[in-house]
Amino acid sequence: MKAINLKTEYLSDPMGIDIARPRLMWNCEGGIRQTAYRIVAAADGKEIWDSGKVSSSSMRAEYPLKPVSRQRVEWSVTLWDEEDKEGEKACSFFEYGLLCANDWTAKWITGNYRAEKKPRYPVDCFKKTFAAKKVVKARLYATACGLYEISINGKKAGDFVFAPGSTDYRRRVQYQTYDVTSLLQEGENAVTAQLADGWYRGCNGAKGRRNTYGKETKLLAQLELYSADGEMTRVVTDESWAWSNDGPIR
Repeated sequence: MKAINLKTEYLSDPMGIDIARPRLMWNCEGGIRQTAYRIVAAADGKEIWDSGKVSSSSMRAEYPLKPVSRQRVEWSVTLWDEEDKEGEKACSFFEYGLLCANDWTAKWITGNYRAEKKPRYPVDCFKKTFAAKKVVKARLYATACGLYEISINGKKAGDFVFAPGSTDYRRRVQYQTYDVTSLLQEGENAVTAQLADGWYRGCNGAKGRRNTYGKETKLLAQLELYSADGEMTRVVTDESWAWSNDGPIR
């Protein structure tokens, strides 16, 4: 018997989760009935949790360890069938996001204009150039009051559309985590962002209500680059980013 469809909180290999005790889930194939499971978890090449053999037909378990910002947890599950025969190990992973407010060093940035209530504005465009050497891992954490799209060296980060999604901006702002390692190059790099009205400042509902949550759209982004020796450098939104509203989306 082997575990298939391994998921963490209903997601396949999720990045950027912030649930303190994420649920690990799976289905079974190659047997009639699961009688036991064993989960082993590792981080940074070291084993951090071993459930041992647990007699159970349940196809989910709760990860018990304290969450750590940015930590990637590789976990495997081994099953026993109705004849108590041990099956093949199956593997998956999940990665925590930025769990504490002080994990963020980026600043909110906005267009260089004072927004009025009635006018409609073109999409804001932002740009930052930076140098990188031998990056082995890169994570981009980003969100906006409005809709955003970020690219590195001309290639879009991730496949999310209408990010960060519809939300009640009075209570929460959702952020996304992207693996952008493959978008980096050695030497000079450029990160660009487009920021639109979206649900935050756009025309919403049958009556086309504007400025539902505010008049000033803004962007927050934090790019973290890791070298082979584990050193991390950040490229964050701040006053050093170039801005223009003369882009292609009017």
